[in-house]
Parts: sequence; C-alpha cells; structure tokens
Amino acid sequence: MTIDQIASQIDSLRADLIRSNPPLIMTSAEAAEFLGVSDETMLRWRKDGFGPSYSQPNCRIVRYLRDDVVAWLEENRC
Repeated sequence: MTIDQIASQIDSLRADLIRSNPPLIMTSAEAAEFLGVSDETMLRWRKDGFGPSYSQPNCRIVRYLRDDVVAWLEENRC
C-alpha cells in the first residue's frame, strides 16, 4: 500500500466520522463534508444568502453550529 493510498483512506475515514458524529461547532470545510458538498459550494451559498445559518466573528473565520446545519437540512428536504 502506498502513502497516497493510506492518505486517501484516512481522508475517507475522517469524512465518514464527521458525517456520523459532527462536532457541535464546525468549520466551513467540516460543514461541507457533513452536507456532502464542497467548501466552494458553502462559500457560494453564503454569498447568495442560501444555506445554513453561520457565524462570522471576523472576515477570515466562519463557523456553523451543528443544530443549525441539521435544522437547515430538515427545512430543505424534498
């Protein structure tokens, strides 16, 4: 097994862990993994006023509360 294969497996396990047990406060990347979208999609949603509620204490930090992400999912399911 190569290092790249091991790194890929670790990334996959990390994504599965975040989806099954997300932290109470998530970064944009963690929220994206939880929702199954890219971090770029999260950025576009923020700019378009779409997506889950978030906090932005300064221009470089964005955080999502797990409860807000789950509530947004429930409100927007088909």
